[in-house]
Amino acid sequence: MNRDQSIIASICYFSVFFMPFIVPIVAYFVVDQKETKRHSLRALWSHVLPVAACVLLVFGSIPFLLATHVSDSLIPVITVLILSFLVAIGFLISVIWNIIQGIKVLQSIKS
Repeated sequence: MNRDQSIIASICYFSVFFMPFIVPIVAYFVVDQKETKRHSLRALWSHVLPVAACVLLVFGSIPFLLATHVSDSLIPVITVLILSFLVAIGFLISVIWNIIQGIKVLQSIKS
């Protein structure tokens, strides 16, 4: 992978901070090199999976929160809070993973 391709691949990972879906998709369709396409797909999946987990949490927590109104138990609320905490940890892991991968790709540039 040449210098320009490595920079594009690392930007795909660092795009978790700005336009997390747009940059990897554009890089995938614009760049011709196979290795850069692989990095852009990995970056895209690492951006999509935490968002999908959040969407599942929101829609999955509706029955738990409705159950709170039926019975005055705190168990559904505690369950939603624990799941929210786990999703937040997943987001944090995803951001850290993207930073590490972006740095690894930049370090692979040969002078």
